[in-house]
Amino acid sequence: MRLRIAGVVAVLVLGLGAAGCGSSGGGGAADRRVVALDTARARLQQLVDGTTGALTPAVRYADDAFRAVPHENAARDDDGTAQLTLRRYVLTEIAAANRPRLLEQVRAYWTGLGYTVHEADSPDEASAAAPDGTGVTVTIGVPGNVTVVADAWVADPGSTEPFGPAPSPLPTGADGGPATMPTFRDPGWS
Repeated sequence: MRLRIAGVVAVLVLGLGAAGCGSSGGGGAADRRVVALDTARARLQQLVDGTTGALTPAVRYADDAFRAVPHENAARDDDGTAQLTLRRYVLTEIAAANRPRLLEQVRAYWTGLGYTVHEADSPDEASAAAPDGTGVTVTIGVPGNVTVVADAWVADPGSTEPFGPAPSPLPTGADGGPATMPTFRDPGWS
């Protein structure tokens, strides 16, 4: 139960932070670059695949479903856009001593793609934005869980899961909720 609550809090914090500033930096719909839904889906999948693929040695992971959260303006009216998000949970344990190396590897990958890498407010986070406004963040939680979140603004698809559920369900914990904490050990990371 504690893991489920922590996951919900993390999603809310990430969602509120992303909704407030967005990957393209603007607060209003006019400032956002809206990407076609299928284009955004492909870009986000490529981005999480490439980000975790840049990690050496390789890590195990599980993906959540694509999720779309409608954006509201100051009057709480839907402005016709939504933030499409794909989350990947790294299931390989990352030791504290290896966390800076993990973030260095993802920053190097994003720089090689021509992304703008943002200065981190935290030693446990890295983020970047593509020229098309697509964004990506890697966050390391207090117990060492790593989450890759890629997002883009799209025209509101009218569904929170526009592409259906995750291709393979997230691991399930004893309480029936998603188990996104790392459980696999690797001599190069753990």
